Amino acid sequence: MKRFCISLTILVLSSLMPNAQAQTTKAITGATLIDGTGRAPVTDAVIIIEGTRIRQVGRRDRTKIPNGAQLIDVRGMYVTPGLADMHNHLGDGTFSLSEGPSDFKKNLARMLGWGFTAVFDQGIPALKPFVDLKRLAADDSAPYPHFFGVGVRFAAKGGHGSALGAYTPETSDEARSQVRELKATNVDAVKIVYDDLGYVMKQPKPMLKPEVVAAIIDEAHKQGLKAYVHAPVLKYAKEVLRDGADGLVHGIISDPVDDEFISLMKKNGAVYITTHAIFEAAADLGGWARREASFDVRGLIPREVFEVGTNPATVRQWEARLDNLSEAKGKLPILRANLKKLHDAGVLTVLGSDTSSAGSGSGLVLGLASQLELTLLVEAGLTPREALQAATINAARMVGREREFGTVEQGKLANLLILEADPLADIGNVRRIYRVVKGGVVYDPAELLRATK
Repeated sequence: MKRFCISLTILVLSSLMPNAQAQTTKAITGATLIDGTGRAPVTDAVIIIEGTRIRQVGRRDRTKIPNGAQLIDVRGMYVTPGLADMHNHLGDGTFSLSEGPSDFKKNLARMLGWGFTAVFDQGIPALKPFVDLKRLAADDSAPYPHFFGVGVRFAAKGGHGSALGAYTPETSDEARSQVRELKATNVDAVKIVYDDLGYVMKQPKPMLKPEVVAAIIDEAHKQGLKAYVHAPVLKYAKEVLRDGADGLVHGIISDPVDDEFISLMKKNGAVYITTHAIFEAAADLGGWARREASFDVRGLIPREVFEVGTNPATVRQWEARLDNLSEAKGKLPILRANLKKLHDAGVLTVLGSDTSSAGSGSGLVLGLASQLELTLLVEAGLTPREALQAATINAARMVGREREFGTVEQGKLANLLILEADPLADIGNVRRIYRVVKGGVVYDPAELLRATK
């Protein structure tokens, strides 16, 4: 039955592709274009799309529209590059600890309906679903976001992340063998959990041996893979950066970052993935549920999802699991200030939400939390333009695809958002999506989300 449902979902998604082969040239006209490069917005813009690519971009009075092109008149609207969430586990993200297994294929398709044309999965329970997702999303015009990921993560036995599907090597040789296994499945990087959760729990969790972490990073580089690390504690982050880590998949919450840390990040060319949403949710689950409910102005998520999160019994259960939350709440200003300092120092900052695996109870609702992450970046001191770049061109740079997507420019993939309001005036307007364009195919987001319920 489950296989039938998945097949039906794919069939419905395919039916949403509006005669893509028969009508390959489109002209989006009349919008204000925010192209993602940092240049000033272009009013009354024309974007010519041919097949999966952008053929031409310019003002209407300087751009010839090809004869026979499908005209998409969006006067009064705004066009941006498609968004990217570079730390997502493709879980539904409910507040329930008893949530069943995630439907990764459906959830990846749903992310497109939320405006995300690229997703990086930072750890999935097994390699087969990772391989399946890679296959489904391989075509540029597939009705899924471009998909990147690490496959199965590395974690310590009994440590954070180990219960969610992980390699738990105890020796360097074992770790190296597992990196090679990942390489054979076409992963884009490896991910290491190096964290004792001391900032949210009174009893620290076990951690991987430092020499094992160093071996994973070294072997990843030998295999041509980047190594990203979950290390939100400054002293641990410095350790892995000295080992050559290529990025941190969470912001630093433990301490203010210092010059040594910034120097290490720059030396490695390392990326800094924000994930403020998971820290905000962890520190105040009920408050986060209310914030998500308020942000969901179109009622895309059933109200009962948020009611679970605000239920006192749910909050008590959450606080029993994370019994040191008062410390985490006090460190949120440090997290925000660190992002601003690193961004201003020129470290590549990239948007990620850490929308979680099934049954985590974190309440990072799929898609909604990813949009809300943008507002958290602005609250941390980034401008709306800088926040958008963290979710567009910076994300493309993270995976070496900046010549393919991340900005709206000639020759790039036609991955766009058409918004009903200006995101530079209010970053929250990213939720006001009129259409999503992925690989030149135009989608109604409401239809996408209905098709994948």
